[in-house]
Amino acid sequence: MTGIALASVCLIVFTGALVRLTGSGLGCTDWPRCNETKFVDVSTGHTMIEQVNRLFTGVVSASVIAAVLLSYLRKPRRADLVKLSWGLIIGVLAQVVIGGIVVLTGLNPFANMAHFLVSLILVANAFVLYRRSGDLPRTYFRTGPARIVVAIRLVVISCALALVTGTVVTATGPHAGDEEAVRFGFALTSVARVHS
Repeated sequence: MTGIALASVCLIVFTGALVRLTGSGLGCTDWPRCNETKFVDVSTGHTMIEQVNRLFTGVVSASVIAAVLLSYLRKPRRADLVKLSWGLIIGVLAQVVIGGIVVLTGLNPFANMAHFLVSLILVANAFVLYRRSGDLPRTYFRTGPARIVVAIRLVVISCALALVTGTVVTATGPHAGDEEAVRFGFALTSVARVHS
């Protein structure tokens, strides 16, 4: 089940990217309803793409709820797996709230950045849960040979910086999720250079 939870949180990142790249971010102009008259609306391509992304949240929710339930049923019960599975629930709930803020603020770039970055934290959480739930050895983020621990921490910090600066590039560039969405006023070439 942890593999299904991991796959679902990864897949919703791709459906979210599809929303942005197709300009469907405001295909549904309201939240949690699609618009003033319909809860679900697939009358146009943009609304359909946005609705698929929203409705896939149900699949993600079911998989993380199952991960929590199974972490309690596991014999012997392990506190680390229970905490990590609850981390998925907290992450999904945060994403629901942030997703609503993204729509209600007309794709505010800060809200969009938060939406993506929390998704990546959710993916990392799901990966650690998946890894620890099997017979694979633990990762070396906290314990292990000193050189490996330092190297892993440097990679994590470097990746985090690359991801944050990448969201700034996206919030500056042409794929904000809608033609009318507010973007940062930075020079795209400058933020792209910082990111690279």
